[in-house]
Amino acid sequence: MNRCARYDHNMKRILPLAVAVLSAFGAAAQCVPNMNYADSVYGVWPDTVTNFAHGYANTFYSDTLQMLVPTDAGLVDPQGAGFTIDSIALDEVAGLPPGFYVNCVSQTTAPCTYLPSVVGCGLIEGTTDSVGVFDLTINVTVYLLAGFVQQQVSFPGYRIVIEEPNSIADAVVLKPTDVRAVPNPADAATNIQFGLSRAAQAHIRVYNMVGEKLWDRTVQGKSGANNVRIDASTMGSGIYLYTVEAGSNTFTGRLVVN
Repeated sequence: MNRCARYDHNMKRILPLAVAVLSAFGAAAQCVPNMNYADSVYGVWPDTVTNFAHGYANTFYSDTLQMLVPTDAGLVDPQGAGFTIDSIALDEVAGLPPGFYVNCVSQTTAPCTYLPSVVGCGLIEGTTDSVGVFDLTINVTVYLLAGFVQQQVSFPGYRIVIEEPNSIADAVVLKPTDVRAVPNPADAATNIQFGLSRAAQAHIRVYNMVGEKLWDRTVQGKSGANNVRIDASTMGSGIYLYTVEAGSNTFTGRLVVN
């Protein structure tokens, strides 16, 4: 069976889950693949040692699952040794806290499907009122190039810890060392990158040197690295100020537009 036919079959199998997610949450935020993993042979990040970020009850949670699919099926499951992987479909992350969901950025026309040797990602997000340790298992289907061959493989050992909110532990920390505009100087567009200690709303604004606000957006930031794209094509050449505000923290930086 050719790849297109396999994708059609895959879509029929996974589509109900994808439709349920989109219906419930509308146009959700998308993750950004971390190219720092591009030189790896394969892997899933965070690993079972680092694990996913802790969350807090009744507080929006967001963390990124990164993955790099190998070409050799034997690296995923010893029974697949000698076969070449066509793609891997993320079927589910079992054991998520109630109210959590997975928002995939698929690399094919089928939902939640990833190709070998290309870093892919998905967001684990949601809000729950449940507290505790949630043991997770990542369930995938591996599709091989040797005809219509597939294997179901599970990866246990992951977890998310949801805690009661605490005025100190729950505070949002904006890490100044992680805030930057890339590229800077900018031409048609730039990206405001910033890091948060936990998921929280972030406000990004751009001002000219006389204090006029030219760009203003509120985004749902996630724990860890965030990236917000700014269209600078309508800004004239010059120096501008941008601010990133999250919780009680505000960072101000300088942006040069050519």
